[in-house]
Amino acid sequence: MKKMFRAAGAISLVSLTACMSGTPLTAAGGVYDDCTAWYHFDYAPNYNAATSNVAKIDEIRDQRDWGTAATKGAGGKHATAVNGPIGGPQWTNCPVACPAGGERYGDYSMWFQPVTNGAGQIWNDSISVSNLKLPGSSSIVTRFLWNGFTYNSSQPGWIFNNGLDWNNKLGWMFGVRGDSGGNRLGMFVGQTAFYLDNYTNTIGIGKWYDAAAVLTDNGTNDTVELYLWPQDGPLLYKKIYTSAVTNAAGSGSAVIGGEPAATGFADSSSNNGKSFMGVIKHLAVWNRALSYGEVAEAFGYPQPLFQIGLKNGSSTDLRPENEVDAEYVLGDPWNTMRRSVSTTNRDVIIKLPLTSIKAGLNYVFHLKTLTDVGQTGDLSLIVNNTTNPVQTASLSKDLYWYITSSTLRTGTNSFTIHYANGPAAYVAFDWMELGGAWQLGAIDNNQADFAAESIAPDDFFVTDTNWVQHLERAIVYGDTNLVLHFCLSSELAAKYFYTYSTRVIGQGPSSLTNYPFIVSFNNLYTVSYPAQTNGTYITLPIDRSFVKAGDNTINLMYNGPMTVPAGGGWMQFDFHRLSVAQAPKGTQLIFR
Repeated sequence: MKKMFRAAGAISLVSLTACMSGTPLTAAGGVYDDCTAWYHFDYAPNYNAATSNVAKIDEIRDQRDWGTAATKGAGGKHATAVNGPIGGPQWTNCPVACPAGGERYGDYSMWFQPVTNGAGQIWNDSISVSNLKLPGSSSIVTRFLWNGFTYNSSQPGWIFNNGLDWNNKLGWMFGVRGDSGGNRLGMFVGQTAFYLDNYTNTIGIGKWYDAAAVLTDNGTNDTVELYLWPQDGPLLYKKIYTSAVTNAAGSGSAVIGGEPAATGFADSSSNNGKSFMGVIKHLAVWNRALSYGEVAEAFGYPQPLFQIGLKNGSSTDLRPENEVDAEYVLGDPWNTMRRSVSTTNRDVIIKLPLTSIKAGLNYVFHLKTLTDVGQTGDLSLIVNNTTNPVQTASLSKDLYWYITSSTLRTGTNSFTIHYANGPAAYVAFDWMELGGAWQLGAIDNNQADFAAESIAPDDFFVTDTNWVQHLERAIVYGDTNLVLHFCLSSELAAKYFYTYSTRVIGQGPSSLTNYPFIVSFNNLYTVSYPAQTNGTYITLPIDRSFVKAGDNTINLMYNGPMTVPAGGGWMQFDFHRLSVAQAPKGTQLIFR
């Protein structure tokens, strides 16, 4: 990705950072919609905190085609075997941190606990998926907590084995490596090792991480990209050029939790010792290379405020309406969400907690419906005590309701999808979202919500809730850029109008110093502002032709003099807001 950078006498394009050079920040929107398999690890119907809770094969399901309680979806890449010293990995309800601010997908996770017996032999927990193979360009995104190496640092802790065939240099493995010093994210691709080695000792015991790897098969000019987002730090990234990626898959099954799908104890020096010890919250793979923007979208999924279901023309990633209650609490497993409303089960009630900042914004509720061919049904959306207009659903139809802040409240909100009339006996859900707006920081004439620019990265993803450590409070002479990243679905990007607003609250080195600055949207639409006094509100309508599906950026750039007194040359901001509207608005400068 390229971004605008303030240089003496001109504006030029330079790389975002050295490690991102040449990496496009583009996405199609709904990054999980075309994944090859996605394991939420959230279906533990018989969980009991007093028992061992060994996961059963039937409980480890590909969320893309979840199925019913009795039968897994026929199109899913579900577990075909579980193994381990007590039968397999266990369910756990340990607390989960979401480093990038994404969903937790229910209260459960998968706990892998390799066992070493009295003879020093190891037997690891594993999940096998025999029909999952990823040749050529491919990607993996996961959230995990690491509990250390199973044997020692010379034996990697592999999280996922994509059918590695060492002798034929096929397949790959992904996990935690320590065999060259430091506990680092790493891979084997064929026989070639890769590390996130520009950061040493980045993976700590007992911490949560969002992690990803992207392999791109370009013939002899392949790339391997590694991403790591710790719960207590910013996103780390490295891109490596190689020729190791092949367009053929290994012969073995995919394995989650280690290199082998071990069925017994083996020497610690064997592949059993190369197993993952820790907890995995969710794991998804693609048979294509994700862009940098798509990885960031996957880490922070769903983008504000929620997305339920995959945009794939099917409702089988949710649960039959007769198997679950009407109420769904955001963050609960998708297998507790009704996939339709009908004449006998007329309501789905989504419970959504909102802070006072979030409750003060307008949003769009978007629902794509499914019915039998030629059938229609009327749906209403009730937000708390406000009933919105009835709309008619049909096969593959997009319905939109504009939700004003006057209907929302701080605390728990109810969004009820109500079946009003037929003739269709049911209306199913392909997917749904609530979004279009966000705000970073309170409007209080104070920058204490944010981080000192010297300790925070230039790029900030709006799903990240850790403003005080990761969101720069200012743009300055020595650190000129602040880039805000947010995602939109293709539907919201095309249908609605957006406005960015902020307020300048502090400039230096003295109260009489005012500086010009630049705001650029997706590096396509740029507005230069002359020097502004403190207290000035900036309202920038965004031309809809520059809005896109997937990752969008708002880049604030210092445009003041390049030679300033010591301690000077800075501009601080009170808040950052994206507003969504049904019609465009004009540009305003409000002086106070």
